[in-house]
Amino acid sequence: MNIIEKILKSHSVDNLKSVSPGDIVTVSVDRAIIVDMAALHPEFVNNPPIKPFDPDKIAIIFDHFVPPPNIEIANRVNKLRKLAKIWGLKDFYDVGRGGISHVFSGESGWILPGSIIANTDSHTVATGAFNAIGRGLGTPEMMGIIATGKTWFIAGETVNVRFINGLKKGASAKDVFFKMAEIIGDIPNMNIEFSGTGIKTLNMDERSSISTMCAELSAEFAVFPFDDILKEYLEGIGIKNYNPVYPDNDAEYYKTYEIDLDNVEPMVALPDKIINNVRPVTELGKVEINLAVVGSCANGRLSDLRDVSEVLKNKKINKNVRLIVTPASMKVYEEAIRLGYIDNIIKAGGMVTNPTCGACLGGHMGVSSDGDVVISSTTRNFKGRMGSPKSRIYLGSARTVALSAVNGYITGDENE
Repeated sequence: MNIIEKILKSHSVDNLKSVSPGDIVTVSVDRAIIVDMAALHPEFVNNPPIKPFDPDKIAIIFDHFVPPPNIEIANRVNKLRKLAKIWGLKDFYDVGRGGISHVFSGESGWILPGSIIANTDSHTVATGAFNAIGRGLGTPEMMGIIATGKTWFIAGETVNVRFINGLKKGASAKDVFFKMAEIIGDIPNMNIEFSGTGIKTLNMDERSSISTMCAELSAEFAVFPFDDILKEYLEGIGIKNYNPVYPDNDAEYYKTYEIDLDNVEPMVALPDKIINNVRPVTELGKVEINLAVVGSCANGRLSDLRDVSEVLKNKKINKNVRLIVTPASMKVYEEAIRLGYIDNIIKAGGMVTNPTCGACLGGHMGVSSDGDVVISSTTRNFKGRMGSPKSRIYLGSARTVALSAVNGYITGDENE
């Protein structure tokens, strides 16, 4: 069995002896995470489960509408505050106390190797960076999990993505994902398992960025192996007890892809979709922009803000560009302040917001207008995703966004 099949087997409530593609597996859930978007679903907030299966395994995190952009949402999220009290949750993180759920949950030590995470957000595949599996689930399914602690998955086929060598200066984990989108394409109902010597060159931020973005390939799960880099990260946040999962020597994969990280260059996704729609920046031509956004669960991490800070130090944003930078968590924000990253961004003419998903989903804190040409490190670029359907959204790494903000057009080359 591969890693994903072994995790499903270990959590099977039926004590299955093995798991193979096509099996329907009912599993116990290690952690259920509810984000503030659930407040928009009346079936959840008006008729929630009376009693959670285990209050210590449930968290509510405000991240999408932080702070609420209008009266209606402000009133709706109040119902989640009341629900947290009724359920007796110790893990309730209101405005200014947490961050984007996928980032904050990793910082908090909730995602352990071998675990299964349920979350109401679609990018929960991010858990794979921690040698765990997780899925974004709709509110009706999450209500069942809160009541029972169980859910079910269909075990899908798994493709193996083997990384070799390491990234060159200027290339990023986001560019690795774009290369995956180029060669793998859309794989609905399938999983990804990473392997290869190149993995040891990727830190936890980079792994998290890649696994998060695999939601855009329609992958169910996208899992990294356990290794010394993950072990060191967990020890650094005080976590020592967990059960890492390794693939069997005879694990079977639907297909294997090899990506030489040394050949990865800065890339962008062109407007309206990602699959079969990515290009190296060098082939793009001169695309002028007027809105640049750095943030999201994929690329609002400390290393992303470091890259932005390094590009912007002692420089100014182009006069025709608005730059909005959103740290992914309060911990990231505080550390970026301490290291001087925020100061460099502000002095260059950028605006730094509180941690939120706001700009990524077109909710607030960076909504695009008619005619805007956007370069963003966020996760999706379908028409209207970040605001106006009449805006055009290019996706790139945080570094590419920062370079573009300085030059006024999309570029991945510091020397342009």
